Amino acid sequence: MSLAAVSDANRSRLLLLTTLVALLGVADGVYLTLVHLDYESGRAGVATACHRFSATGCSITAGRFGDLGGIPVATLGGAGALATAVLAAIAWGRRAKWEDPFRQALVVLAMVSVGASVAMAGVSTMEGAWCPFCVAWYGINATLAWLAWRVRDPHVGWRDALDDSLGTPAIVAAVVFGVAVAGSMSWYHARRDTLRREVEAEMLPLLVEELRKKPRYVVDMPNAHRKGPDSAEVVIVEFGDFQCPHCAKLFHSVEQYAAANPDRVQVVFAHYPIGKACNPNVDDRHEYACGAAAAAECAGAQGKFWEYAEHLFGAQDDLEREDLREAATKLGLDLAAFDRCMVDPKTADRITEDIASGTKIDLTATPTFLINGYKSSGAMEPGLLAAVIDGLIATEAGAAAEAGAAAEAGAAATP
Repeated sequence: MSLAAVSDANRSRLLLLTTLVALLGVADGVYLTLVHLDYESGRAGVATACHRFSATGCSITAGRFGDLGGIPVATLGGAGALATAVLAAIAWGRRAKWEDPFRQALVVLAMVSVGASVAMAGVSTMEGAWCPFCVAWYGINATLAWLAWRVRDPHVGWRDALDDSLGTPAIVAAVVFGVAVAGSMSWYHARRDTLRREVEAEMLPLLVEELRKKPRYVVDMPNAHRKGPDSAEVVIVEFGDFQCPHCAKLFHSVEQYAAANPDRVQVVFAHYPIGKACNPNVDDRHEYACGAAAAAECAGAQGKFWEYAEHLFGAQDDLEREDLREAATKLGLDLAAFDRCMVDPKTADRITEDIASGTKIDLTATPTFLINGYKSSGAMEPGLLAAVIDGLIATEAGAAAEAGAAAEAGAAATP
């Protein structure tokens, strides 16, 4: 067998291996998309597998960097892997060609995937949360880059390779990628809505029962920010961190419920930043959380706490000092007074007061919230939160009625 024939045989095997490895990337992308779906719908599901390998599980997939334009990053990655698999399969079918643009396109696409992996690894480092199946994906992309490099046409320069890739291979890759993303998102949205309904129907009684089994806390926080009537039937106390993505989700769910029930609900917000600059009880995971909490307090001193909190939760990538000052200006605050407040020891004391209240209820993570003293953790979608609150109130009313009836029956039976 000639040297050229051996080279062709090796190329054929490598292209087949590239296809298989890319399909492994597709499988990983599908799995992580399902994990993202679990976190969004509020069920355990396949996401439990992540916690077998990592203390933080795969929660970063549903965090602030977990989607791009509303599309899960995992879905985008899976679609990219599928495009790579298709290009590799076509290149294998054209393996006898001395020069083939599909092989050049594999190199370009693989390098893009490696770049995306490096970016996501940086995000994981910044967030202090490593998803095991994401790490596996980084390895898959690195392997694809190595394989693509091996099957390239070495006599073709980078500029020519890029030009070749931008022809038919780019069109094929774009079509596969677009169809995969569109099809995945159509299924994703339908499945998410179904799961949310199922979770609400199946888990609601269990959630309410679980809440009522827990200790009922009475927390005195006269200086915490609150809105709604003092005689409210429902009091929701949020312990939040302005740099926490799930806190933002809970905040908006609570706001939606309160807006729909203005005469029935009082909302209380308490600070619990996950940053050692102001909270000695936590790891230093959110470096801007303490500053954001102070800024919200200073906005509150000028009567704009809730408006400023809404802004912070919507701008979690922009929480540095100048960003906070710019937000204060946009809300029409007195900037000089705001700056003085930011360095006033009383502002830090106010935050410390909330942290101490969180310690009293054995708070270990954010978001954590109390519904009439019953403690729950994690973000809830608006519909589920409303159902849990209404179910809890109805259960309490039923229990009170039963207790009253039993007392009356006991009094009547007493001679």
